[in-house]
Amino acid sequence: MWLIWILIYLALLALILFHAIAYSIRWYEEARKRGDEHSLWELSPRNALSILAELICHALVLLLLAADLIVTLRKYPWRLRKPLTEADAAPPTLAPTPERPVVLLHGLGMRGLTMWPLARRLRRGGRKVHLFTYWPPGRPVEAYARQLHDFLEELRRKEGYDEFDAVGHSMGGLVARQYLALYEGARRVKHLVTLGTPHGGSELWRFSPFASGRQLRPGGEMLRRLDAAGLPPGVQATAIASDFDELVVPNANARWEAPGVQNVTVSNAGHAQLIFHGETYRHIRQALT
Repeated sequence: MWLIWILIYLALLALILFHAIAYSIRWYEEARKRGDEHSLWELSPRNALSILAELICHALVLLLLAADLIVTLRKYPWRLRKPLTEADAAPPTLAPTPERPVVLLHGLGMRGLTMWPLARRLRRGGRKVHLFTYWPPGRPVEAYARQLHDFLEELRRKEGYDEFDAVGHSMGGLVARQYLALYEGARRVKHLVTLGTPHGGSELWRFSPFASGRQLRPGGEMLRRLDAAGLPPGVQATAIASDFDELVVPNANARWEAPGVQNVTVSNAGHAQLIFHGETYRHIRQALT
């Protein structure tokens, strides 16, 4: 038992240390851009509470990741990549809806069940929701776009839907954009909403040794290709950014600067908190109507 508690304490310490480093980098970059001379240690009480809320939300997301891995390993021990089914993720909706299903895409290193808080709200609002898992971590975004293509085609064959709406958190938004660019995704995806997606890259990912992380560096080749492709005709897109995101640095890089894209900014929400945030959900519902 004592070993379990030691591991829990070490995990909490690692989580706190990670956020301290991430927010320090964010604070430095944002302050340099604005010419602000304030130090990270001169946080306002509101900012301090926002960081605490982000720590809690990130811890909950990691617990959902652990639950996803446990369920998947028990159900599909030979194939960890297999996404959770609707029955695994949450109780199904009572009846099919005439609206397009919503496909939720998680962030880098996560799995489908980490989007459950948002899925729960959308289901309570009457939408049919599918959780998509791209796996394993560290692969190029193009490989995940292929997985999304296969996932949507399987849904189309099983349920008969030809069109979908998509909501992507963090790198999930870039996976959706890559799918639109590579697979004529405009035939399938009609609304795309991104949450804290590093459309302009993030300075934080300059430290990543993995292929997908390197692709998130500002000015990278993949991001340039996506920008050149633009928003396909027939697709409506909304990019939701936060002015207190510790993983998209600078925060303005979560904006999708392309013709036809609506950009929205929410205040005092951390990267993981965007999945739980009430204002974020209201913007999503408005974008999907």
